[in-house]
Amino acid sequence: MRFSVLCLFLVTCLLSVNTYAIKVSDLYRVSVAVDDQTTASRTQGVQWAFQQLLVKVSGDDSVLENPTLVAASTDAERYLRGFSYETDVVDDQVYLQAWFSKALVVPLLKRAAAPIWGENRPLLLNWLAIEPPSDDKSAAVNTGSDSRVLVSSGLPQWQRRFNRVFAERGLPVLWPTADLEDSTALTIEQLWWLIPESIKQASERYQADAVLAGRLNQSAEGVWQYQGVFFNADESLPLLASGETPQEALISVAAELSKYFSDHFAIKPSSIDHRQGIRVVISKVKSFTDYSRVLAYLNSITGVRNVEVAQVDRDNLELYLSLEGDWDKVQRIIRLDKKLISLQEKEFEWAQ
Repeated sequence: MRFSVLCLFLVTCLLSVNTYAIKVSDLYRVSVAVDDQTTASRTQGVQWAFQQLLVKVSGDDSVLENPTLVAASTDAERYLRGFSYETDVVDDQVYLQAWFSKALVVPLLKRAAAPIWGENRPLLLNWLAIEPPSDDKSAAVNTGSDSRVLVSSGLPQWQRRFNRVFAERGLPVLWPTADLEDSTALTIEQLWWLIPESIKQASERYQADAVLAGRLNQSAEGVWQYQGVFFNADESLPLLASGETPQEALISVAAELSKYFSDHFAIKPSSIDHRQGIRVVISKVKSFTDYSRVLAYLNSITGVRNVEVAQVDRDNLELYLSLEGDWDKVQRIIRLDKKLISLQEKEFEWAQ
């Protein structure tokens, strides 16, 4: 399938402030390359975009094998809210930008019993060292040589290429600033050889939800190779990928990370006969504004079907949650968002 996503995540971070999950506001918007602006190209492009959207929202490529979703893809325009065209001034490529209806796509995924990964997603700090080809003028301008360099705002062309790869999966990415503090905490050689202690120490200032560190270079045969490691809390995951282009290598990395996060956070709706219900207690709900925000927040969580108030006792709120998925995953989403502090099993404190 031929597609290229143009929507980029421009994520900023105040280094002295805690970083929370990022809301991906353009999750239901996708751009794909098309031959022209004819009706036939648009029809094909909308179908490609819809298939990419399903992967983006679920986090898992296997949804493209789901019979219900395969059938829906043949009528992708039914889920379309609008479209436009853009032409890339660099390569003169025409792109179809398509945005789809969340109100129609989410019920479709539920009917298909497919995973649904919400719009609040972990912020990924991405340390990436590259060994640009000797003929890469963009790298030479910034480094003065073809030696190993850290991808940051100092290499905008490389950064833009890789932003597209992660945007394609709905993964918000934060790049290091590459300032003196970074270079002192993590030298380019330490990053190249993936020294865990140095990577973790240098990452602390950013307070991101997870960390990706890797190196990317071209072999003598012309194949681009990526080797890296992913850190999330106490877990670590080694990563290896290759491709004919740097983007192809990172597409495989982004797909693996997307699947990892989907397994942790995406809700796979249960059948109607197996819906769960639990009671939770939330303390420090001190005002009607807090009360309204707590209810709105819980109702917004993927996997929570309905919220009912069981009892209000001063600043303690007892609620009944009707779930469409696994409670363990709902708890992970709550921990990621950091709006509720877990005190013990099914007891929380409002932190806003």
